[in-house]
Amino acid sequence: MGLYSYIIASVKKSFENHCIILLIEAYNSSISEKKYSIDWAENDFTETLDQYITNNKKRLKWKISNNTENHLHDESRKEKGFADKEKRIDMRMSHIRFQKDYHFYIEAKRLKEHDYALKKRYIDTGIDNYIHSIYPKGILISYLQEGNVDNTIQGINKILKQSKRESESLFRKEHPIHNEYFESDHINYGIIQHFVLDYTV
Repeated sequence: MGLYSYIIASVKKSFENHCIILLIEAYNSSISEKKYSIDWAENDFTETLDQYITNNKKRLKWKISNNTENHLHDESRKEKGFADKEKRIDMRMSHIRFQKDYHFYIEAKRLKEHDYALKKRYIDTGIDNYIHSIYPKGILISYLQEGNVDNTIQGINKILKQSKRESESLFRKEHPIHNEYFESDHINYGIIQHFVLDYTV
């Protein structure tokens, strides 16, 4: 790897770490300030986190911009009404350095321990949208609204096993700033990072 490539890789890694810090600090603030309702819709949680990220002074220090419901442009579709049909990912953070754009993508889902449909949707429109390249590479976050974190993750893994996808199960891992962190490994894709944001606390 040449020096320029090394610098670019270092900038990208630092940017991604900063994005995760902003996200987790937003979650921690929403919990400590009780700025949420357990029965919220998915976008309610996402917009609240986005507001905390926007107001975090570190975001300006690190020169990061953020937005929600980000359109994923498809250059091949330009017929009338194409914009309304474009896929959207829940959050995007961006950074420009050395005349290069860096983007960090976050897809969010609601989860409940005893709700099969939400766990199935987490797989079908979360995990699968990443591994089938419907979304650019990014992370998955979940808003836990009922139950226990580990039991909920076991429920997702049970569905994966029933679909003969046991090798893609989520496993708890250590993370320096968030306790409820998991990873899953997917053939031809690699690792997906999963951050469970527990709103049952």
